[in-house]
Amino acid sequence: PPAAEDPSVPAGFDTEDFLRGAKIAFSRLQASWDRRDLPDISQFTTADVQKEIKKQMEADPVPTRTELLLVNANLLGVTEENNTQTAIVFFDVLLREDPKQDAPTQVREVWHFTRPAGGTDTWKLDGIQQVE
Repeated sequence: PPAAEDPSVPAGFDTEDFLRGAKIAFSRLQASWDRRDLPDISQFTTADVQKEIKKQMEADPVPTRTELLLVNANLLGVTEENNTQTAIVFFDVLLREDPKQDAPTQVREVWHFTRPAGGTDTWKLDGIQQVE
């Protein structure tokens, strides 16, 4: 029998293309965070995320340099409700925050992206959850 469609993703949703964009967003957020560049972060995040990042920047204002070694992303699902489409992505990342660090740090996060239903607007990052 033919492979069943993934029930957690709407018909016609281009998972590969979406995950490519999600990985770019991850890298961009990391680079912008390292520069403490809130104006850039504001381009692809919601107001709630901007507020949270601004708070973190005030607590830790010194620019940093993070080296992303590996960024894996898996789409956990796409939902639509109240005229908003939400996509949930699990990131499993290896990074180095200090060049002197021997072993890379593993970071696991679940990111929530949203956009208005209809599927033509740009996705915005709407939340990040750390996964232990």
